[in-house]
Amino acid sequence: MLKLADFSGDQTANFGAAMVKWEEAITERTDGKITFENYWSASLLGATDTLHGVRDGVADIGLIIPSYYPQELPVGSWISGLGNALSGSTVHDVAAGGAAAYENALTFEPLVEEYASHNLQVLQVSSSPAYNLLCTTPIESEADAQGKRGRSSGPAWTGTLEALGMQSVSLAFNEGYEGLQRGVIDCMVINPNQLVSGLQLKDVVTDFVPVTFAQLQASTFVMNKDVWDSFPVELQQIMHEESGKAALEIWQGYLDIEAGAGELIAAGDSIRTSDVGELEPIAQAQREGALKAMVDNAPASVSDPDAVIQEYMDRIDFWTSVLVDEGYEVAERTPEAILEAFAGLGDVDLSGYFEVFEEEFVSATMPN
Repeated sequence: MLKLADFSGDQTANFGAAMVKWEEAITERTDGKITFENYWSASLLGATDTLHGVRDGVADIGLIIPSYYPQELPVGSWISGLGNALSGSTVHDVAAGGAAAYENALTFEPLVEEYASHNLQVLQVSSSPAYNLLCTTPIESEADAQGKRGRSSGPAWTGTLEALGMQSVSLAFNEGYEGLQRGVIDCMVINPNQLVSGLQLKDVVTDFVPVTFAQLQASTFVMNKDVWDSFPVELQQIMHEESGKAALEIWQGYLDIEAGAGELIAAGDSIRTSDVGELEPIAQAQREGALKAMVDNAPASVSDPDAVIQEYMDRIDFWTSVLVDEGYEVAERTPEAILEAFAGLGDVDLSGYFEVFEEEFVSATMPN
C-alpha cells in the first residue's frame, strides 16, 4: 500500500479527484497488487514539509509547490518564474502552460537531478490559470489602482501588484474573505474560481479586474525515488501513462471550476467586470521584465538560462498552436472577449489536444 499526501484539499478538490482516478486505474491495471492510502488537506504533511516527508518515506507520494522550497529546489523555484510567460487566456494558460511545465519537469536535466538529489521522482505537473484581481471596488486605471491594498501569494505576483501602484499586504490565504469583508484589503490576487470555490469570495467581492498576473507554475506530484526505483519497469510505465491522464483531469478540472466563476461573472448581477485596457500593458511589461531578470538570477547548475527560457517559450507556442488547431483561439483582453471566453469554458473538450500530448510527450518519455 502506497501513502499519498495532498495538502491542497480533499478527494473532491481538483487535484484530489484526479489522483483518486489515477489510483483507481493503477489498482485495476495491477489486479489489486498496488493500493493506496490517502491523507488529504495536510492531515499528514503540510505545504512546506511534503518534500522532506516524501523524501524520508513518511509518505510515498505527495504534492509539492517548488517555489515553497527555494533552498532545497533552487532550479525548481527559479523555473517557477516562467509562470510570467502566459497570455491570460484560461484554456491556453492551463493546457499549454501545463504541458510545457510537465515537459520541463521530466526532461530538463538540472531539474531532474535536483529532484533526484532529494530522493524524489516526478510523476506529473500542472499549472494554474492566470491570477487576476478580485476586489471590493472598481479598478480600471492607474489612478484607481493607486494605493489600493492587495493580498498576493508571493513575489511572482507582488511585483505586478506594485507595478500597478498598489500596496502589497501580508495576509494568510484563509483570512482573505474576512480581510475583504473588513476592509483590511481592497483586492486579492487570485484565480477567479475563488468566487465560487474555496474561499467563496462572491459574497464579499463586487468587482472582477481581469488584469493578468502570473500563473502558479509547476504544482508537482512526486514519489519517493527509492520506492519508484524498486518497481519493475512495467509498473513504472503504467504509472507514467496514468500520470499523463491525471494531468488532463486536472487541466479539465481547472476549466470546469473557472467556468463556474465565469457564469457568475458573465451574469453581471453581483460582480462587475473592469475594463483593464489601461492596466494590462503595465502588467505585461512587468511580467516581461521579470522573465528577462531570470537570466541574471539563474542557479549555477543552469548553464544557459537564455536558452532554457526560450525553449520554454517555444513549447508554449507549440502547445498553443495545437489548441488553436483544435478550435480554441487565444482570447483578447477586452471585457467582451473575456466574458465570452468564460462563458465557453464549460464546453471546452481537451481530449483531442491530449491525444497530441500523449503522442508528443507521454509516449516519448516512457520509462524503459
